[in-house]
Amino acid sequence: MIPWSAFVYVEWWTRAHRNHRFSLWIPLFLAWLLLLPLVLILFPVVALACLFVRVNALRLYAAAWSILSSLPKTRVEVRAAGTRVLVDVA
Repeated sequence: MIPWSAFVYVEWWTRAHRNHRFSLWIPLFLAWLLLLPLVLILFPVVALACLFVRVNALRLYAAAWSILSSLPKTRVEVRAAGTRVLVDVA
């Protein structure tokens, strides 16, 4: 199943040791709805390109779907000096 939402959380500290936080919920299902017409148009174009370069289009589509469906439950956390960024895909 493709991811439906993402949560971005940013936290940073100032020199006065003040803690600042910012969080954002991103509805990915809206992005999928906007990208659907583009995907439907590019689907046969990619299939033709795969024929020319002799790549199995079904394997390409299966690999792309596998990557998309493995995105849920992905959590990326980056820490640097005084800053923390967390991206949680659900």
